[in-house]
Amino acid sequence: MSSISDVWSVANNIIRSGRMILNEKLKPLGLSSAEANILLQLITVGDMVRQEDIVEQLDVSKPAVSRALDILEHKGFVTRERDLSDKRACLVMLTPRANAAASLLKETYEQIVKIAEAGLVAEDTAVFVAVFQKVSDNFTMYRTDTAKRSR
Repeated sequence: MSSISDVWSVANNIIRSGRMILNEKLKPLGLSSAEANILLQLITVGDMVRQEDIVEQLDVSKPAVSRALDILEHKGFVTRERDLSDKRACLVMLTPRANAAASLLKETYEQIVKIAEAGLVAEDTAVFVAVFQKVSDNFTMYRTDTAKRSR
């Protein structure tokens, strides 16, 4: 029988190993997994997104997103401009370099999923996703409830 420490250990290994494999596969693009996650989000949902929206969508801290965007801007993958409707906000836009790398970036993430799914049948994957979604929902609900109680 598995204990919660086994679950925690396995989940941590999945995240850590996935990130390490992703970082290795992203070397040809000169990207880290943190930078690639932001790029993939922008490629998927479209650019001209406020920096604050990226923080919310990816559930990553403002300083971490800001640092990653600084690096992505330096590497020529994104640009940032002030939002004309809200001068305090910045809009993040993909550059032609990011658009050119989009298919390779998506392909890299698809490779990671294929590695993770090796030896699994579709039903196993569906159950895995459903269980992890429920755990994710539980954590989100707990965080939301805790934040409400602390106000």
